Amino acid sequence: MGCHPSKADFHQDAHSELFRPPAPIPVDIGSAIRNQLQKNTNSIVFIFGGPASQKGSIIEELTSSFNFTSISVEDIVFQYLPSRLSGTGTQIKDIQEALRNDEGMLSIDWVLEMISSRIKVAMNQRFVVDIVPAVSSILKAEEYRARSHDRQLNQFEMKHPIAFAIDVNVKDEQNLTRLNGEAANGKDEDSKRINPELNQMMRGADDIDRGKLEKRIAEYHTCAEPFLQYFRRSNRVISMSLTAEAVPNLVNTTRETLLKLGFTMARKDDHIICFTTETTHEDIDLTYYKLKIVNAGELSRASDNLNAQISAVYRYIASHNRHDDNFLVVVPSFKVQDAGKFKRINFMEKKKEVYLDEFIKNKQHDKPPKIRTRIAVNCISSSRQLFLFFEPFPTSFAQSISLLYLKLHLRSLRQTIEYHHRTEEKIILKISRKILEQVRVKVPELAMAGELEMADEQVMVDERPLAILVPSTVVPMTLEHSSARLVLHQ
Repeated sequence: MGCHPSKADFHQDAHSELFRPPAPIPVDIGSAIRNQLQKNTNSIVFIFGGPASQKGSIIEELTSSFNFTSISVEDIVFQYLPSRLSGTGTQIKDIQEALRNDEGMLSIDWVLEMISSRIKVAMNQRFVVDIVPAVSSILKAEEYRARSHDRQLNQFEMKHPIAFAIDVNVKDEQNLTRLNGEAANGKDEDSKRINPELNQMMRGADDIDRGKLEKRIAEYHTCAEPFLQYFRRSNRVISMSLTAEAVPNLVNTTRETLLKLGFTMARKDDHIICFTTETTHEDIDLTYYKLKIVNAGELSRASDNLNAQISAVYRYIASHNRHDDNFLVVVPSFKVQDAGKFKRINFMEKKKEVYLDEFIKNKQHDKPPKIRTRIAVNCISSSRQLFLFFEPFPTSFAQSISLLYLKLHLRSLRQTIEYHHRTEEKIILKISRKILEQVRVKVPELAMAGELEMADEQVMVDERPLAILVPSTVVPMTLEHSSARLVLHQ
């Protein structure tokens, strides 16, 4: 390839540890889940996972990729409990102190009632509920240690059927929890070797922490098991078996599981778009990196300016993009002289020589790549998009392409929003006309029946007034929406 890569790394063993695929996560899907999803409009999911389960990553994936609304017990307690109790402060420490002093203060009935209230007022139809708290003062509540919550959950499901529960079953919980804590605090193996004296001093503290950790894990299982038993009896549990080696694969496994169940992903521009001025790319395993070739010269005329050429590329990618596709755009004939007309972009990051694995995470993991090469690239990123420009690629040219592409994306978003607004207005107008037709029919019927108390009213349709007679027995109603408005008053 003309982007001057360093020599290919033909000895795969040298990089097998660095780039090996994460361990798979066994997933067991309850037999009743698909039927439950088909029966109900809303999708309510309860999630369970102990201190090392990484359930926060699953919740983040559900909310960001699948438009779920997150509801946690901690939010419910700290937001609503103070108004229920007299003489309790609104600070979190005050609420925790009150819970420690009275373990019978918190009830599962009340928690589920507050969750129900959240669901009722929400505009969303997908909810992920973290029902078992991580805060110890809540976890020690008397009702959370009860052996069964069947009655409370049955009452909750009369209003809001639960689709399924996700249970992240962690193998060797204590070890994985310690690894997470050490990674967060910098207590890895390197630091222990560098400072053995400090490590010796910390051993006593580690023993104390180990006891606390064992107690914390036991408390979680005591509280979670009654909830899980309820869902297991109806075969509505998605069980994931997590090991330390499989943690990097947790989000991807969650995504694949929900897609198998028929959930649709929110539109996300999380693909990688690479640009090169060269037409050959034998040094890149396109299949492994899920890269689709886009020849920009075939999408537009040679006489087109840069704006028209990038617009053609944008339209092609938008119409051919799946959620896990990446693209390699070949641009040998673009007019580089047009680049100076556009505003500069200052967030370019230069990478002298890197593996594409550093940027492309959604790779094919069923087999290693045919070849893995270091490539010199320039990286331009925004909150929604990542561009890689393989050198030699003119810097100013790369900045212009990125700016144009992002402008096209914003324009497309605006057009989508405007389309939905127009569609909404048409629906409102259609409803207004149907109501008006019903009123026209009822007026003579009611007049014939002797109900002659009439009032002149004005109905606005397409911003044009229409005078009609409305009997006093017609149910009053008000329906307003921008340009389509119908107002009926008794």
